[in-house]
Amino acid sequence: MDAYKIVLPPGGPVYPETEENWFNFPFVLLSIAKRFSGKTASLSYFLHVLKRMDRLDRLILVSPTYQTNSYYFQGLPLDENDVLEPEIDTADKVMAIVEAEARAFDEYHDKLARWNELQKQIRDSRRRLDDINEELLLEFEAMEKPTYKYMRNGKPYKPIIVMFADDTQGTDFFSPSRKNKLNYMVIKQRHVGSIRHGDGRAIGINLMFAIQSYTSNSQGVPKSIRNQCNIVTVFKTKNDNELKLIAEELGGEVNKETFFKLFEEATSIPFGFLTIDLNPKKTAKSMFRQNWNKYLYP
Repeated sequence: MDAYKIVLPPGGPVYPETEENWFNFPFVLLSIAKRFSGKTASLSYFLHVLKRMDRLDRLILVSPTYQTNSYYFQGLPLDENDVLEPEIDTADKVMAIVEAEARAFDEYHDKLARWNELQKQIRDSRRRLDDINEELLLEFEAMEKPTYKYMRNGKPYKPIIVMFADDTQGTDFFSPSRKNKLNYMVIKQRHVGSIRHGDGRAIGINLMFAIQSYTSNSQGVPKSIRNQCNIVTVFKTKNDNELKLIAEELGGEVNKETFFKLFEEATSIPFGFLTIDLNPKKTAKSMFRQNWNKYLYP
């Protein structure tokens, strides 16, 4: 029977590493909290931790309330051109940004290969100047080596991109229209922005959603997206039906008794929330936390 044993092929995807007690890449994070519970503050802090670890290169913010909440994002790699309104085609715009980064990544490597070929021809003592590729000479007339904006230890790397959707529930961002590619983007997140160089796969995008209600009659977060989440945070709420639904949908990972016990413990402090890490590191002490920093144990 060993002849039928499943063997995984070598060369799997490579994801950015994080500090020992932090979360894995890639991630889809869903944070559920009522107004004024602190979800934007907590998620912006999450982003600041990534930035401190040099694991955040470009932030895309989808929010209609950026102007009043801009202080949360100071010091983060957020260009105002990357602040998008929550519209029916916003997911298309986000994926277009990632695709553009993928093209820039490949274009740099292609140009670097041509640069290296030119240097090889120049160093060849057997080759006369007239024999050097004229197109390469014209392309690098200034004799400047190609540069790339994402370098670490002198080497290019795939940029780490995060989209944060804040205050978007009830907007066209979650429209059920078939024109809306949000569901598609969430399902495809690891594969957005395919590349030919590096690990030969994709730039990918990490996703964060801050919502006030787990379900809603008005353009709520669809179950297809909820099922893709691997980090879930739940703030204090008096909506028992919502908590029961969350517990039910997480039932494959967490039994209801454990969920409610840890939820009460996590939310016993001001602005406390329960974090459930559905893709924990092998070194993680628990898949549950109070906020980001305290492990909880069933």
